[in-house]
Amino acid sequence: MPDGLQVPVFSLRCRGSDSMGKFLFFLLACSLFLGSLFSYEGYTQFLSLDGISVRTGDPEAEALFWKNLGPEELRYWPVFLFRSADLKKKIESESPLLISLRRENLSDFFIEIEPLQPWLTLRWKKTVFFLTRDGRIWESGHPLNTRLAGIRPPSTPTFLLSDSLPSPAGIPEEGIVVMNSVFPVTFFSEWVSGIETSGWMPHTRSVEVSRREGNYLLKLNLNVRDRTVHILLRGDQARWKEIASAVSQILHQLQFSGGNLIIDTTYTDRIIVRNVAGGGQEGSGR
Repeated sequence: MPDGLQVPVFSLRCRGSDSMGKFLFFLLACSLFLGSLFSYEGYTQFLSLDGISVRTGDPEAEALFWKNLGPEELRYWPVFLFRSADLKKKIESESPLLISLRRENLSDFFIEIEPLQPWLTLRWKKTVFFLTRDGRIWESGHPLNTRLAGIRPPSTPTFLLSDSLPSPAGIPEEGIVVMNSVFPVTFFSEWVSGIETSGWMPHTRSVEVSRREGNYLLKLNLNVRDRTVHILLRGDQARWKEIASAVSQILHQLQFSGGNLIIDTTYTDRIIVRNVAGGGQEGSGR
């Protein structure tokens, strides 16, 4: 090969060696800096976590919190701060607890732990669930419900979900205890509000929820003056106020008649009243 063609190769090799040398120098400088930093931290412990204050009325809940902390979180406050969101998510998904974290100063943290408060009881097939107002759901029979203080069954009527509906908790991953409800919590909130404003809440034992032709259908099971009354309602609450007044008049007119009643309000132009033994499809809406 002619000598003139070898010069660029030699030049490229020199530039490559020079770049490699700068990179190695950069690595060496970083190593020296980190070594000095860790040495200084070991002497001054300026990255040490000064303290974590935990407020909770339940020793079991506090034990669950400390159990999920590793040695790095307990030693270095930046590590604890960086992992705090994941820590909160992990504890709240594995136990019916609510974790609140507040940073007091550079290296001090305040933790408040509260049990989730069941708002409604849902039953789907043979499984019973607790549902909170913000849509968190878990099984009512989980052992932590009895081990943790402050978790009490709600006094509201039980919502009985049709077997044809999906599980309100979805399909949980392994180890997950608390999930977000599959059904929007606003549905239940509107239904409970409608039952309360209609004056039916004190008499309602349970609420059956099904879906027909894409629309929700509710069946309220009431005890009124030693009789059982079933009120069929569309899931849309828009007409409930109007219906409540008509149902109250019907109950007043039939207060001295015997037998249990079905009051079907799902029709668009009328309300059908019949005894429990009556025929016909409930909630046909026709």
